Amino acid sequence: MEDILGLLTPALLNSSIRLATPIILAALGGAICNRAGVLNLALEGKMLLGAFLGILGAFFFANTYMGVLVAVMAGGLLGAFFAFVYLKYDVNLIILAIAINLLILELTVYMMRILLGNVGTWSDPSIQKLPDIEIPIIQDIPVFGDIVSGYNIIVYLSWFLAIAGYVVLFHTKFGRHIRAVGENQDAAEAVGINSRRIQLFALVISGALAALGGAFLSIGHLTLFTRNMSNGRGWIGVSAALFGFSHPIGVFLAGLFFGFADAFAVRLQNVTDLPPSLIQVLPHFATLFALVLVALREKLSLYMAKRRSSAALRSGSEAATAD
Repeated sequence: MEDILGLLTPALLNSSIRLATPIILAALGGAICNRAGVLNLALEGKMLLGAFLGILGAFFFANTYMGVLVAVMAGGLLGAFFAFVYLKYDVNLIILAIAINLLILELTVYMMRILLGNVGTWSDPSIQKLPDIEIPIIQDIPVFGDIVSGYNIIVYLSWFLAIAGYVVLFHTKFGRHIRAVGENQDAAEAVGINSRRIQLFALVISGALAALGGAFLSIGHLTLFTRNMSNGRGWIGVSAALFGFSHPIGVFLAGLFFGFADAFAVRLQNVTDLPPSLIQVLPHFATLFALVLVALREKLSLYMAKRRSSAALRSGSEAATAD
């Protein structure tokens, strides 16, 4: 037990935050879509597209920030395409998402072969990783400084976006419109809310956020691209959005939980003799655990709603009898 507790170091927490960043960004996008009444399961493909075009943009423009911009724009455009096909032709969301995920996976492999002459892993010495930012004063605080300072701009942006998402969703008129569409689309349209515009916005922003998470993988955390680089992080983002109640702050904490599980698994692999194959599935067990909790929460909510409904009916019946 002491050996396990000894693993909980500032370095582990630092690694957890880095690994959580792409999950948080994808999950924030998924949460916005959930609030708008759209189940977005294409986060995996959008993240992979962002990782690929991010490093290509950084290479061809010789500027890492341009690579990030290219990734975000491409993710937004893919989100707009997703919205167009869904809203215009009423295509099944699950089928559409699976098709996009598979298409992007194979398309990135094909474009690697055509543009870069490689199908496995590609990098170039000219590509620079996004620089880490040391926060004045905070960086000098023992332990706390090691955990909070020293990340690149995408990490800090993910923190800001979680707060901004909360403010927009729960403290602005537009946020109320998003939630109204997700709760009852027909009622929202009856009071003049354009549900299609709301869902288009949610899908575009979701695509941009997932692609930003992908750019973090290829040029924010590393300076390379590999086949299927997202490696299921988009799907974990979907789980984090559900686990966090589609609430920006809850989603942020859920993303940290999954990032910690991933970092803890890596750390265990380095300091223990446990079989690597067993350790590598720990993050997936964490995902499964979260989904089970989500299912139990839904059942509990349904049960409590039935209890309240039955109590209301009994109260009404007793009142009628007394009269």
